[in-house]
Amino acid sequence: MATDILWLERIGLSEGLVAACIVGTLGLCGLLISLNFERKEEYKSFLRKKIEEVIFRLVDFSADIKEIEVKRFLNSIDKTLDLDKFYREGAKIEILITLYFSELEKGYKLFLEAGANLLVAQREYETQPNIDSLNSLKQCEDLFDKVYDSFYEKIKSCIPTHTYPLKHL
Repeated sequence: MATDILWLERIGLSEGLVAACIVGTLGLCGLLISLNFERKEEYKSFLRKKIEEVIFRLVDFSADIKEIEVKRFLNSIDKTLDLDKFYREGAKIEILITLYFSELEKGYKLFLEAGANLLVAQREYETQPNIDSLNSLKQCEDLFDKVYDSFYEKIKSCIPTHTYPLKHL
């Protein structure tokens, strides 16, 4: 220890100055760690909002598709979802997924394809109501439901990866 003090005296530093430098450096490191942690929490909170937006849009989007199916059975098809609107609404969800949740892209493309096939089958049945078009429509409806359920489960499995639980916010 005595040699350490002599070394400090030779270069003109006091023990107090060295201690202050060490404490200051440790304090700065603590501050940077704290800021980094806060930033990660803010980002997780931001991602939570984005995944909630994806879920709300997905549910609304699916409801629009299903509404047409219900109206068909009630014979009150006064409002149909056109394919342009379908792809516009679908693109909004796809943009969110592409920007923030790339692991959901494959599942979403399958969902979008199943939805488009269902709409085409609904239109085909409306214009040519026969047993073949009805069978095709039923197959598309079943596939859409399965793809939707699978995609929704995939979204739910991603929530813990990208967000903190609500109790942490």
